[in-house]
Amino acid sequence: MTKFNHVIIRRPGKSLCDGITSAPELGQPIYERAIEEHYDYEHALEQCGVDVTVLPALEQFPDSCFVEDPAVITRCGAIITNPGAASRNGEKDEIEPVVRRFFDDEHVKHIVSPGTLDGGDVMMVGDHFYVGRSARTNEEGIRQFCEILAGWGLEGSEVPLEEVLHLKTGVNYIEDNNMLVSGEFIDKPDFAKYNK
Repeated sequence: MTKFNHVIIRRPGKSLCDGITSAPELGQPIYERAIEEHYDYEHALEQCGVDVTVLPALEQFPDSCFVEDPAVITRCGAIITNPGAASRNGEKDEIEPVVRRFFDDEHVKHIVSPGTLDGGDVMMVGDHFYVGRSARTNEEGIRQFCEILAGWGLEGSEVPLEEVLHLKTGVNYIEDNNMLVSGEFIDKPDFAKYNK
């Protein structure tokens, strides 16, 4: 298991209520509740013994509290993504200076157009990264991502998505060969070797 010692989080802004959703029938988030839950999240991380960098809300980017999307962190370096959702693409410019506090120039790489990649489509399992091909992550983005990984001695593979917004909407690795799966991921051959 790769152990990370530092975590970057960003407070939700009031604009969170205007964020992208694939389930509008669930209603809008309640800002006050989101802030309470975010403080609980921060304290849970601190109890895990990691140092937590807390970034301020970015009102111009309603979904920016999801910091995994504009930057993917590996044990070898950081990959600044190129999010496929236009309303989120500027987040990469906001997260990069923070990521550079932890990595030098040689260990910060970028996904560039026409490639798109969203961190919600990337799941780390040891030194292997599964990458969902979605409306926000395209073939060229996956190609660039896997090329960067290979340069660091890591590997990646594409997982075509059919029903979900992001790869990690339906599958999450919880260590020790165990995965939480739902929907289309229950029978996907990519994950046959894991306990589900």
